[in-house]
Amino acid sequence: MVYVADLDGLNKNKPQLDVVREISEEMPTMYEGGVRKANNVIDMLITGAEKAVVGTATLLHFEDLRLAFKLSENITFKADFRDGIVSFDPHIAGRAFRDLTGEVVDIGIKDIAVPRQLASEAAAAKAELGFSLGVFSSVDERDAMERLGADYVIARDYGSLMGNE
Repeated sequence: MVYVADLDGLNKNKPQLDVVREISEEMPTMYEGGVRKANNVIDMLITGAEKAVVGTATLLHFEDLRLAFKLSENITFKADFRDGIVSFDPHIAGRAFRDLTGEVVDIGIKDIAVPRQLASEAAAAKAELGFSLGVFSSVDERDAMERLGADYVIARDYGSLMGNE
C-alpha cells in the first residue's frame, strides 16, 4: 500500500484529488489530503483510496472525527506530534496520547498512525486498546518497529529519488 500525503491539501486546503485518483487506480492507497471537517473524508475516498487519513494538525474539531466515522469506517487516525500532539482543537492539542487514543477507539476507529517519537507509547496503548498501529519511520527501523508492536511502517517519500520522469 502507498501512503500519499497531499501537500496542497494539507497546507492550502486544495487537495489534488485527480492525481490521487490516478495513483489509487494503480495501487492500494492511504490518502492524507488535509481533512478539516467530516465531509472531507468522502472527498478523500472518492479518489478510490482505501483509507482516508485524518491528522490532528488539520482536523478543526474532534467532533468532526465522530461525524466522519459515521460517513465511512475507512479512516486512519494520525497523531501529529511536535513537542506534544498538534491540533487547532483544544480538546486534542497537547493531550496525553493514551487518553486521546481511547476516545478515538471508542468512536470505532481501529487504525492509528503515529510518528516515530510516539511509537513506544502507541505500542503500549495498542496492547491495551487493540487497534492497528502504523509508525512513520525509516525502512531501516522496520524490524525494530514490528518487534515493538507496529503492524506496519510508513517509510519516507521515495518519489523524490526517482527524478522527473
